[in-house]
Amino acid sequence: MIIRFTATRLRLKLFVGFLFFVTTFPATTTAQLDRAANAISVKAQYGVDVNTDNPNRKSNYLYGLHFSYDKNISFSNNEWVKIVNAKNLSFGLTWHNLDPMKETVGDVAYPGGQAFGALAEVDLQLLKLGGAKLLFTPGMGLAYITENIFTQPATSTVGSHINLMLTGELSLDIPVGRNTSLTAAGNILHYSNAGIIVPNGGWNMITGSVGVKTALNKPVDAPEGPEIYPHIQGNSAEIWFGTGLRGRYRERHEKFFRSGAYAGYNFYINRAISLKAGSHLVYYHTVFDPNRFDETFQYYGSSLDPIRWGIAAGADLTMGRFVVNAMYGKYLHYRNYHNVKWYWIYGVRYFFTPNIGIQSTLNLHGVQADYTNWGLILRI
Repeated sequence: MIIRFTATRLRLKLFVGFLFFVTTFPATTTAQLDRAANAISVKAQYGVDVNTDNPNRKSNYLYGLHFSYDKNISFSNNEWVKIVNAKNLSFGLTWHNLDPMKETVGDVAYPGGQAFGALAEVDLQLLKLGGAKLLFTPGMGLAYITENIFTQPATSTVGSHINLMLTGELSLDIPVGRNTSLTAAGNILHYSNAGIIVPNGGWNMITGSVGVKTALNKPVDAPEGPEIYPHIQGNSAEIWFGTGLRGRYRERHEKFFRSGAYAGYNFYINRAISLKAGSHLVYYHTVFDPNRFDETFQYYGSSLDPIRWGIAAGADLTMGRFVVNAMYGKYLHYRNYHNVKWYWIYGVRYFFTPNIGIQSTLNLHGVQADYTNWGLILRI
């Protein structure tokens, strides 16, 4: 009992000492990192499989490295930076060894291969306690995975070599010197190709990481000039249209083509956030025919009619010329094989002028990617 009490007191003292360290760390020591225009960071990562339908989930794991270049944007006068408390834009390279991530088919366990990626992230500061910072960091990028359904025909997890990489990280950044900080983080990591080649179950992992960040140059004292806002400042009508595709089952080049359009209205809140509501229309170039099941089946996107139509509401986050969009909607007309009633829309837009831009939009049913649409977007 005495030994247990002594050990508990020791742990309590260490924890209190750690809190004292991070809350009283001198501001002059952290100033260089907070004000440096650029920094580099490296993280070592280890993760586990969270695919609930994978029988190997409990034994699957991965490890890897993440190198990034970080650009300080905290001095920007852009309103979105201030509203979401953004601190850095990061551009990085990733490597993950997925060989310990197994997919078992019959009696054979197939390794996941190697993943090499390029990732863009933005650091959003949630809390600052002395010199320590709690950050949330969403990220998006592309990755090349060496193994897929064509190199391992029995598998169904990865449909193609090129995949979308999505991340969401919660990290604690602790300064240990004028130019250096240590980072500990937890991360959600997803690989898939958005339904462009199927089957494409995708990998879903939770990773932990430790890393170090080092400032590269002298502090930046002067803030940027006034923001040049490249969008309509006020409510606006919006139309986008384009074409897209979904892969045919285990076909490398054959696709199901669809055309899509949207008409709606944006309710301006501020230069960073707008609410929106509107209607989505999808035209099928190939509909689902039960008499040609294998040839025309498109999973939750299997429509018996050439038209599906729904209404949705959501929001835009504006970051300079880039706009990230998310909407949730209900179908008003969709005769489909699985009786699907609801849908999600996620998109990225880039505006050349306040009125004209390009868009990439991913349509989903639940967590299953349906198809990706590319085209033009207009605002008036």
